[in-house]
Amino acid sequence: MRPNSRNEGMKFLDLHIHGAFGVDPLNADVAELDRLAQGLEARGYGSFLPTLIPLELDRLEPVVERLVEWKASRIARDGRGAMPLGLHFEGPFLSPVQAGALDPAHLLDGSDDRVVSRWLSLMDQLVGHNMITIAPEIKGGLDLIREMRRRGFLVSLGHTDAGIEDLERAVDAGARHMTHFCNAMRPLHHRQSGPIDFGLLSDQLSIDLIADGHHLSRPMMELILKVKNPAKIVLISDAIPATGQGDGVHEIWGETITVAGGTARNASGALSGSIALLQEGVTTLTALGLSRAAALACASSNALAALRAEQD
Repeated sequence: MRPNSRNEGMKFLDLHIHGAFGVDPLNADVAELDRLAQGLEARGYGSFLPTLIPLELDRLEPVVERLVEWKASRIARDGRGAMPLGLHFEGPFLSPVQAGALDPAHLLDGSDDRVVSRWLSLMDQLVGHNMITIAPEIKGGLDLIREMRRRGFLVSLGHTDAGIEDLERAVDAGARHMTHFCNAMRPLHHRQSGPIDFGLLSDQLSIDLIADGHHLSRPMMELILKVKNPAKIVLISDAIPATGQGDGVHEIWGETITVAGGTARNASGALSGSIALLQEGVTTLTALGLSRAAALACASSNALAALRAEQD
């Protein structure tokens, strides 16, 4: 493909990134957020969704307000780096059974109307393209999907132990995407249908992949590329603030994260996000046989199409 082709000129859009270059959006000031955006732009990014882990609402509210103000201060080609399009909330309405590296103590369901009302009020101040990951099987999960879809969010299914009936209801309620596919969800089983086979076969759902060579095995990646429509595949980084900082021990989100051998692991040895950005994912997909044009689309136009699904 010619270097000046349309796909080759696309800028990356990352729907799921927790930080990089030592910058954590949970506590970064404007200068640090600009440094994150500039570092991403230097690595081919045009835009991204700063992604927030579950926090107590008292802690989350000032974080959201600060990020909303930073986003409002940005304009296209302002020299301050890749553009924040909105926010991605990875929770807190997730299944503790599939918490992954997230702290189960910070997860919620829809059982407390006062908490849900406070959460929804916080969401009402957001503008732009925003995303939330929800487990549909939790109490009130389907109602939350409907509410967040009504507010214009891309609703993604993730950190879920849902069976086929809850997944079907979730799509009917407005879910259109799946978060870090295969990770933090019920494993594929030959008799009990769950998120993985449902996601592979659903034409309504796009899926996102962490293609860092650690979160998914090569055969699983090959299976996904063979079964799923490539236009419905989105690359994400799930990068953490230690990305780009080299091997070592880092204190992130109150945990000790060790970066070594291309992975980030918490004290229990579990994967805790990624340290690879989207270019590495494009390289992985092309090595698996996907055309460069299609791999670049997975890191750019497919992600934009997923965000726009909120308007369907």
